Amino acid sequence: MNNKIEYQKIYPGDYEILTRIMMSAFNDDTSMHTELKEDGPTGYNDGSLIKKLNEHQGFESYKMIYQNNIVGAYTVGIKENNEYTLEILFIAPDYKENHLGTIVWKDIEQKYIDAKKWTVETPDYSKRNHHFYTKKCGFSFIRENICDNGTKSFIFEKENAGNIYDRRT
Repeated sequence: MNNKIEYQKIYPGDYEILTRIMMSAFNDDTSMHTELKEDGPTGYNDGSLIKKLNEHQGFESYKMIYQNNIVGAYTVGIKENNEYTLEILFIAPDYKENHLGTIVWKDIEQKYIDAKKWTVETPDYSKRNHHFYTKKCGFSFIRENICDNGTKSFIFEKENAGNIYDRRT
């Protein structure tokens, strides 16, 4: 059995399946931590979010293929000063026991090795995400954010000391 994750560019034909996976992932997290059964960022359930992220000029989006199935996706925002944002990362709940999130994050860090700082934002209630970003990925809590719709989110950052291969002794 192949346990390697493959990353491929997202095309418009992928939007429908990725939206279903995103809905499942966000709704699973929401129902785990709140009284709600469904909730997520604007557009997570109608295809507009994945389209917006994938077609944004400053972002790079990839779908994840695991055991010959599309199991999720991520989008990274790249700024000129080597500051990066993890715009979204979602994996189908059926695969959460496989530790794919940690594997994907390590792969992202390898792909964007020149990142000096990473930022990610996640709902304030999402304790599983907070644990993942701080304990598994090395992020630190920076601040709380009040969104336009009145909901709260947490901002996490990870500073990298710089690429050790660029240092001269």
